[in-house]
Amino acid sequence: MRQRIITWLREQCGFLVCFCGPLALAALLNGAVRPALARQLGGQRHAWSNTRGSDNWYEFTPETQREHPLLTGFLSWHDGAVSMIALGLLVVLCLGWAVLVRVSRRRARLRAGR
Repeated sequence: MRQRIITWLREQCGFLVCFCGPLALAALLNGAVRPALARQLGGQRHAWSNTRGSDNWYEFTPETQREHPLLTGFLSWHDGAVSMIALGLLVVLCLGWAVLVRVSRRRARLRAGR
């Protein structure tokens, strides 16, 4: 039983990375990286909350926006937008993984002479 689980995990490793990677990245960005960057730049946190969850974004002074346009632009996005981008990346990676698996299986069948 244990060997079957290990074998299954090895076979599904690519899928698990494609699935868990973007979600973990979005959680890390929204939970730790973005608040720390906004705090260092002196950003003002805005939050919206209801029974389904909360959403955060940051606003900066015009001087800070001129000095760091890309960073302040990224930090002004809502947490939900970052999560949706990660979800889109997840879909793209899973589709790419599925295509690679299908191509490799087809090549293996052709090599085997089927």
